[in-house]
Amino acid sequence: MKFIKIPNSYQFLSLLKTTLSLIKLYFNMRTNKKKIIFFYFPVKAYYKNIVEIKETLQKKNLSLFLLFNKDSYGVIKNYKDSYFLDINYLKYIPFSNFFLKKVNLFISSYVNYVSPPNSKNIYICHDISDSPMVNKNIERKIFLSLAKLHYIFTSSSNVVNYFKNKFLEFGHDSKTIPKLIDTGYLKLDNVIKELKKIKNLKNHILVAPTFSGQMKSYNMSDKLKGIIEDILLKGEKVIFRPHPLDLTNKGNPHNVERILNKFKKNDNFFYDDSTSYIDSYSKAKLLITDFSGTAYTFAYSTLRPVIFFSKNEKKFAKSEISNLFYFKDRQTIGLVSKNLNQLLSFIKKINKKKEYNKNKIFNLRKKRIKYVNKSLDQTNMQILKICKKL
Repeated sequence: MKFIKIPNSYQFLSLLKTTLSLIKLYFNMRTNKKKIIFFYFPVKAYYKNIVEIKETLQKKNLSLFLLFNKDSYGVIKNYKDSYFLDINYLKYIPFSNFFLKKVNLFISSYVNYVSPPNSKNIYICHDISDSPMVNKNIERKIFLSLAKLHYIFTSSSNVVNYFKNKFLEFGHDSKTIPKLIDTGYLKLDNVIKELKKIKNLKNHILVAPTFSGQMKSYNMSDKLKGIIEDILLKGEKVIFRPHPLDLTNKGNPHNVERILNKFKKNDNFFYDDSTSYIDSYSKAKLLITDFSGTAYTFAYSTLRPVIFFSKNEKKFAKSEISNLFYFKDRQTIGLVSKNLNQLLSFIKKINKKKEYNKNKIFNLRKKRIKYVNKSLDQTNMQILKICKKL
């Protein structure tokens, strides 16, 4: 047994809760003859698309459980068959592998470094396009972990090819990498469905940057305050939705706080830090971002345009990643601005046309995403096929 230094009562409580859940799950699974599937939620993020898998598979001969930790506690705890179980604590709990030996499938939409001992592990990729990662060192670490998985479900064939190329780039054998399956984009389908229920005026501009630590020489984090200020001065309504990592110590929460303090008294400034972006999407006439994946989720779900802020476009155009479809498709779903004045002129241009690029966005979505509004069926079909093999 390994021992952990418990720095505070909160961590001790998490360890205790995980231990108790482990015991409860064991007794629940001990005599269970059904296939057992765990859905794990390691972070506070959009979750309805994954819960929907569980809800639609319940009629099958399966035992399905939702697992959450302190970060995802608030969004998962009230669902049936949900348990507090932080997998990062399993190594400190005696015989944890014994308690979890009957788990057949372990599914998550985030990369995890720990899983049950005998499970087949599925990563449901939450990227809608082949968007760039933080840097080569972190990328290498991520693909080292991904190589240990059994299956990766992706949004499109482009993302399948992106993963294949990345595995090869980092020295993995093409015969031993996880099976890559295009199942469509669950999050997109779920957002499309949810947006149909809401009738809001589309009179806001949504500002949603990528993680501030990602490609700092290209991202818009140092320009955010100026961008929001100048848009507000034009009389526009702004919704600011920071990247989830920038609300944690891994990112730049101080910059988010500075922006809030600067504009909180402005009646046209709105802040959104919820796990769901449905409300913000429903109100936005356009989105401004740098290279966040939300660009394509927004465009494909609303058929409304995106303005990409690219402060170093000349240098970027010479980089290797400029060949990714994420960047090649920018002009199809919107416009690429190189500075603030150009950004403001593009807003004016979009305002003049009621449905800017709607048909082009629709056609690109059809071309890039094979299973629009069919991803849940595709995902469930693949899960059931894997279960039959176990």
